[in-house]
Amino acid sequence: MAVVPLSTEDAQRYQCSYCGCDITLRLKCASCNDFDLCLHCFSSGATAGSHKPDHPYQLIDEGSFPLLTMDWGAIEEVLLLDAVEQDGLGNWDDIAAHVVTKTAKESKDHYNGLYVNGIIGEGTIPPTNHEAVLSNQGGEVPPSPPHYTPARLEHPEQMELGYMPYRDDFEREYDNNAEAVISEMSFAADDDDIEKALKLAHVDMYNRRMAERERRKRMAHQHNLIAGKQKLSTIKKRMSKEEKELGGRYHQFARLMEPEKYEAFIQSLKKEKQLKHRIKELMRYRRNGITKLDECSEFDLLRPQQDKTTEKQDLDTTRSSNGKDAGEQELSLAPGFSLLSLAERKLCNSVAMKPNGYLHVKAEVLKSSALRRIGYVVQPKLPAMLTSEHRQKLGRYMTTCGWLC
Repeated sequence: MAVVPLSTEDAQRYQCSYCGCDITLRLKCASCNDFDLCLHCFSSGATAGSHKPDHPYQLIDEGSFPLLTMDWGAIEEVLLLDAVEQDGLGNWDDIAAHVVTKTAKESKDHYNGLYVNGIIGEGTIPPTNHEAVLSNQGGEVPPSPPHYTPARLEHPEQMELGYMPYRDDFEREYDNNAEAVISEMSFAADDDDIEKALKLAHVDMYNRRMAERERRKRMAHQHNLIAGKQKLSTIKKRMSKEEKELGGRYHQFARLMEPEKYEAFIQSLKKEKQLKHRIKELMRYRRNGITKLDECSEFDLLRPQQDKTTEKQDLDTTRSSNGKDAGEQELSLAPGFSLLSLAERKLCNSVAMKPNGYLHVKAEVLKSSALRRIGYVVQPKLPAMLTSEHRQKLGRYMTTCGWLC
């Protein structure tokens, strides 16, 4: 009966064909197809189907046997080497999590004792590099990505953002093509120094871009920015106008602060603005001769009336200084103004009529006057919006000009 060790890929995949329990150390029947027994069923002489107890067996160990030391099984050695390759030398917490059965200190001591200073290290690592490997100065170890609690989003929000909560990832990440820098790169034994330096520079570029991606994701988690449009809109509606204005002006500082400090920063700016406004109010009270807070309420009640009086005085002053009122200025910008005489301009301003409207009335009056002279009795068609007073003013002016008899 032979003993056959298996790789980690085959570990813990088998169950006893007789009792159904999970098998770590199993006996495989060499005569039957896919028939495995645990030690208890084998010792009991289990028989099932075409299988007989006198068939030849293979004892297959799933990696529990010691390989280099008695306290480390073969499967643990393989997991340790895989973890060092994947997580980087020096990340002992992540390596221990990968091995599962050993602590970070145990993993570090075992690796350094056997694979660096032990017989394996002596045959694979030059003696001049032992100290550099032990002090972790052989190369920069990239930090493990931080772990966050996935954002709690409804399914429509997840679809809108392309967010995958179980992976805490997005379908399209920041700098989505960052992996292309090293995707087709490989190190070879015959690489010269320049090629190695160039490839290491590409790895450094990749690490920097990954660090920036993680920084942005960390900030989004800390400030609760992973949300759909509807949720963000609801949050904004709860904010006051002042908070929205300050948040829009100083939001770039959020990436430099923790959420609590950023919130305190915004609140301090809000308080500063309120204090400045209050100081201006007190200075206005002092300019108006008010020295007691009790008199401020009475002043505030009289202030609207005072403002209206001041505004009217300013308007009258402006009109007198310009020599024209607002009606004349508006009339001067209307189409057809240049076709009117000075007297007609004053007339249009007095009856609030546009120049084109007046020219139309003038044409109707002259047409009807010409027809009456040859015997036709025709009344001019005047706009219905003209009041009787305005009609009288137009009639007197046109009679004076000789257009009406």
